Amino acid sequence: MLKLRIITALVLAPLVVWGVFSLPSFYFSLSVLIVVGLASWEWAHLSGITGTFSKIIYATAAVASLVLLVWYLEINHNDFYILLYISILWWLYRVVRVLVFRTPSSATSTAGQLSLATALSCIVALVIPFYAIIYLRDTYSFHGYLFYLVMLIWSVDVFAYFFGKYLGKNKLAPHVSPGKTWEGVYGALVATFFASVIGAFSFDFTLNEGVIFFALSFLVVVISIFGDLSESLYKRQNAVKDSGNLLPGHGGMLDRVDSLSAAAPFYVTGLSVLGFLR
Repeated sequence: MLKLRIITALVLAPLVVWGVFSLPSFYFSLSVLIVVGLASWEWAHLSGITGTFSKIIYATAAVASLVLLVWYLEINHNDFYILLYISILWWLYRVVRVLVFRTPSSATSTAGQLSLATALSCIVALVIPFYAIIYLRDTYSFHGYLFYLVMLIWSVDVFAYFFGKYLGKNKLAPHVSPGKTWEGVYGALVATFFASVIGAFSFDFTLNEGVIFFALSFLVVVISIFGDLSESLYKRQNAVKDSGNLLPGHGGMLDRVDSLSAAAPFYVTGLSVLGFLR
């Protein structure tokens, strides 16, 4: 499993770096649409949608929603941050859901049942966050902020995995995701510190800007952890181990982008509010 995980990461990492820095805007957006389509296919499974045709319709609707959102926000720029705030509020709601979930006996009570709320939440959980990624990449000629976000989430995932695997003893959220530990969180915070220091120097920040950037990175990482736990809660409620098996050693596409989709709205909003996007 670990070998497959490493091989998959080694294949994906250069592709992502190339995509962020070199792909023309159209093809970058097309790549994001493909990711959203694959992730929403798996989200359909978590929503209790069964049948190949139904999942195709659902994934197509999610992709179409993102296309319409790109078109709409080209005309109505000011609505972008309103949508980001809606996505942020939804993710904060999911944080609360994870924190209050304490009934393992009811964990599979919704397994196999269609959840309209879960199905519709794909808009705020995937579509809006991935539009934020397109916006961050294509609105500003400097792609470093997007690259930093992706590398931050990936480095946090790597550190959390190895800290949890070799040092993990204390369960983080046993009713939601028994495999995750506090030691994994500590690993994530170590990665956050090093990544934010490297980022601050790379972006030539002042000391004050660097401290603020670290605080933003810390918030983004905490939210990304809850994004991962939120998907774990959906899977537990539907008696699903992995959202898919598209990526060897990693599970499905949704398993790879859940943290990123939770982090993106907070990150882009934070960059804007704190004056980093100029």
